[in-house]
Amino acid sequence: MEFDFELLRGVEKPGRYLNRELNAVYKELTPETLHMALAFPDLYELGMSNYGFLLLYQLINREKDFFCERVFTPAADFASNLKSRNQPLFSLESSTPLGDFDLIGFSISYEMAYTNVLLMLELAEIPRAAAERGEAYPLLIAGGPSMVNPEPVALLFDAILIGDGEEAVIEIGAQVLIAKKEKLSKRDLLLRLAQIEGVYVPSFFQTAASEGELLLEPLRSDYTLVHRRVFNDLARLPLPVTPPVPLIQAVHDRLALEISRGCSRGCRFCQAGMIYRPVREQPPEKLLAAAVSGAAATGMEELSLLSLSVGDYSQLLDLVLGMRRTCAGLDLSLPSVRAGVLNDELLEALQRSRQGGFTIAPEAGTQRLRDVINKGLSDAEILDTIGNLFARGWDLIKLYFMIGLPGETDADVQGIVELCGRALARSKNKRQRLNVSVSTFVPKPHTPFQWAEQIGFEETRRRQELIRQGLKAIAPGRRLNFKWHDSRLSLLEGVFSRGDRRLWPVLLRARHLGCAFDAWSDHFNYSRWQQAFSEEGLDLEKLVAQKFTPGKSLPWSHIDCLVSEKFLLQEREKALQEETTKDCRLDACHACGVCRPDRKIVNVTAPAMALTDIPSAASDSAPPTLAATVVGADGQRHEWRYQLAFSRGRRLAYLSHLENVSVIIRGLRRLEIPLAFSQGFHPHPKVSFSHALPVGLASRHEVMEFRTLEAIDLDHLQQGWPQALPSDLTCIEACELGAQVAAIDRRLQGCVYQVKAEGDSASAWQARLPELKAVAEAVMSGQRPLLLQRQRKGKLQEVDLAPHLKAAELSDEGDLIIRVGVLDGRNPNIFDILACLAGLDSRPETGVVVTKMKSLMAL
Repeated sequence: MEFDFELLRGVEKPGRYLNRELNAVYKELTPETLHMALAFPDLYELGMSNYGFLLLYQLINREKDFFCERVFTPAADFASNLKSRNQPLFSLESSTPLGDFDLIGFSISYEMAYTNVLLMLELAEIPRAAAERGEAYPLLIAGGPSMVNPEPVALLFDAILIGDGEEAVIEIGAQVLIAKKEKLSKRDLLLRLAQIEGVYVPSFFQTAASEGELLLEPLRSDYTLVHRRVFNDLARLPLPVTPPVPLIQAVHDRLALEISRGCSRGCRFCQAGMIYRPVREQPPEKLLAAAVSGAAATGMEELSLLSLSVGDYSQLLDLVLGMRRTCAGLDLSLPSVRAGVLNDELLEALQRSRQGGFTIAPEAGTQRLRDVINKGLSDAEILDTIGNLFARGWDLIKLYFMIGLPGETDADVQGIVELCGRALARSKNKRQRLNVSVSTFVPKPHTPFQWAEQIGFEETRRRQELIRQGLKAIAPGRRLNFKWHDSRLSLLEGVFSRGDRRLWPVLLRARHLGCAFDAWSDHFNYSRWQQAFSEEGLDLEKLVAQKFTPGKSLPWSHIDCLVSEKFLLQEREKALQEETTKDCRLDACHACGVCRPDRKIVNVTAPAMALTDIPSAASDSAPPTLAATVVGADGQRHEWRYQLAFSRGRRLAYLSHLENVSVIIRGLRRLEIPLAFSQGFHPHPKVSFSHALPVGLASRHEVMEFRTLEAIDLDHLQQGWPQALPSDLTCIEACELGAQVAAIDRRLQGCVYQVKAEGDSASAWQARLPELKAVAEAVMSGQRPLLLQRQRKGKLQEVDLAPHLKAAELSDEGDLIIRVGVLDGRNPNIFDILACLAGLDSRPETGVVVTKMKSLMAL
């Protein structure tokens, strides 16, 4: 289906919906192809930051008979346009309506994304309940960490994957493709899927009331427990190093590599630490090769190493040193790092990358409570690490804490304040500061605290206020900045994380009341949720405060995440006794139940790496571009100047100027152009453009200039351009500039534009174009002004655009051709000129398409 550009009218960020990113996959569909939509229930810029989502996209599309496309939850403006134009929600790559796919797989990371799933199905015109979807609808599956208790949304999905997806998703897809070819019924397909380890089919279980509780009963004697799927050998598959490169800035706008999966530290509050066991580390040589390939394939400027506990990666120091040698042009970033592992060598290696801050998660303010949760950190380790970071020049350190942990007292809450005060005292100057983020503890399934009570709204607010007042007394907010999580959101998260199928009607009701994007503070509406619970006969506050009794069946008891209940109960008892449990990789096995040597499900430690075997870039500490620096006789760094002419198609015309600049710079990095950078703490590539195009304006002739630190092969640039940049950007010509040539913006003399009637209201605009030509001629002859009124700093200003209008004529096709001149460096927006000619208050949104035909450049 052709993309309807009218859907972008009035949309704040059109780049979310454009597609045609570099590395996006496109395949020809045949009856033998499995057509799958990978759905992320949030905005594009979040989904394109999600490593698991991008991993599956690349793995699935490696299968020759599979074509996997992406779809994200559209923002309200685009969703409104879909409804007004009677178009169902469609995929990004081919604009195929979701209802036409064979399979839709939702990647769900967070319980508060459930209403977005409902919104997407609503926009796609697909029934939300599995029981209401007949054979004509695609199969709906889900996966992700929140699915370890899938019961609140169990009635929505046909099947749910519990655990790792690398192998399981391919197996699921193979069965769906067989069912498609053999025309099997959906039930027959579900029977086959239930045989795949990790696949939960909710319709094969039914609810039954028992002593006021809602229990699940299996309908098949051979299908009573679903075991979490474990991908036991990460090294077996190539790392995903060719993700689609976002056209707009993603939340985490960088290349990411998963260096290990799982954590053996045993923090008792941490669900991820339990459900991703065992620890499986990637070989460092493989990671280094992937970093080189990924940087070349994406042009990203930053690389992030991902793991639940990056500091516990056994070869971290050698890996970071290796990254510095093989990928010296990349900034290296780490997520939250355990305080006790940051030694001087590691900090020295990390310091070579430009980093805005460092993140440490003490979680609790006192040693007693850290022992309760088995954090395994002492005050000394935390404070020494912070002092070391400040001493080495880091100006911002982020500290993460939780309130409401089991056994927490006011003394523990006050301990957060005292620890932050002692940490700030380690700073070396007044620029250095702390960001203190405090969230509310939410009991999660499959953890030792899964039976615990969650604190309520008022108590959460009281503890937050204790911290706020305490920190305020120590230092001003600019040095000790306090951030807290919305306690109402935490309440809902707690209810849904441990909920059962009784919450399904509440979800439907909440969506009916308008709930969506609940994880976003500007969209979250707690009163609607209260209304939804009340109308479905459930007490929200009572559900939050509920305790679960050890030994009784839980809503997720049919889901086996491999960590045994016996182990969880042992850890719960240790927490009550304030006893700790050591890391099993550093101590004896604690019999958690995960490791199954007979199935090769065990902790996997990466082999050591010899740094002498790592090929070195030009320098250990400098980007490769600096290695070829040439210094002239005057002591100044020599730079080469080049001019490049290119065209920008209609699709990328909907990106802002800065977004287009980012796309082009990354393309030049992929082409290995040794760009020159500005000086200072935040250096920028020396790239400039003759004209900052307004959003919505395609151009057949744009001109840019860039500077390099060495001479480049222009033929190589032009030949490699199509593979390095999106297809909507076409290289026209490139040439070298002399040192005396004026700056590019000073050489722009004017622009030629085409105004073409097209789209909705095209016939009306076609009739008006001769009138606009006549108005333009009157302006150019001095018979009338061309006045633009605009608000500047609260005052109405009037600007006469008439001197800029140089020519207007009708082409043989009936299009209006306008030439606009640049005067004293001012180059007016063509849409302002068109609006003034037409007597409109703002730019026309429909009926005409404006294209820039030529940039008129002086030699």
